[in-house]
Amino acid sequence: MPGSQSVEESEEEFAEWDHRAVTALCVVVIVGSTVAGVLEVPLAWQMPFLFLAIYVIMRALVPLRASKKELTGLRRELRQLRESIDRSAPARIEHYPTAADFYGALSAYLQRGVRNLDTWYVRTGTPDEFSRSTQEFADYFQRVLVWARDGGSVRRLFCSGSSAEFSDWTARHRANTRDLTRYEIREVSWSIGTDLMSLAILDDRAVFLAFTVGPRVQGMRIEGPEAAKYFKEYFDRHWENAHIVR
Repeated sequence: MPGSQSVEESEEEFAEWDHRAVTALCVVVIVGSTVAGVLEVPLAWQMPFLFLAIYVIMRALVPLRASKKELTGLRRELRQLRESIDRSAPARIEHYPTAADFYGALSAYLQRGVRNLDTWYVRTGTPDEFSRSTQEFADYFQRVLVWARDGGSVRRLFCSGSSAEFSDWTARHRANTRDLTRYEIREVSWSIGTDLMSLAILDDRAVFLAFTVGPRVQGMRIEGPEAAKYFKEYFDRHWENAHIVR
């Protein structure tokens, strides 16, 4: 439209008036301080000129419009840098030599603002059997139920093997947790004769892996978005083909 100004022209005009205002303030400060000195004005009456002088100096050193643009650009660069670091940072690994260490750390991690939990339980015995022998697992298993009741989203995949007892257990567990609307259970049949690797994926932040080594449970935490992404894709494929427990 005729007579309209572009954003750049408006900013240039504002900067010009801003510069004139700073210049005028400089004149006021100089004249005021000179008159105050000649007339020996008391210091209390000179304070407004001192504050005005400080303001003028700050405006001269850090122009407000320019600083706003620089801060906006700096925030954008910091966000891009953070995203780049997250993508390229190596995964952090922490080892847990005992079941108490592993399940204690897993339970504590749930309290760190986690929203989604995907778990894969692959053992020859049912969770009830494992709970009787490993109190730390029992505490963790129940904590997940409480966490789901408080709003957490859970997908739990159980590997039943060839045991009819395991399938009966998952059916009872589904009946006992039917009130948890964000707690899903599926079952995959897999004939195994030994405990394999169990896992837990927490958002896109961390993966906990549990191994049975002789009579002990050991594990590790792999923390990082890339690791979580790989394991989640692996989990999703099995979840899609697993039997829904109703």
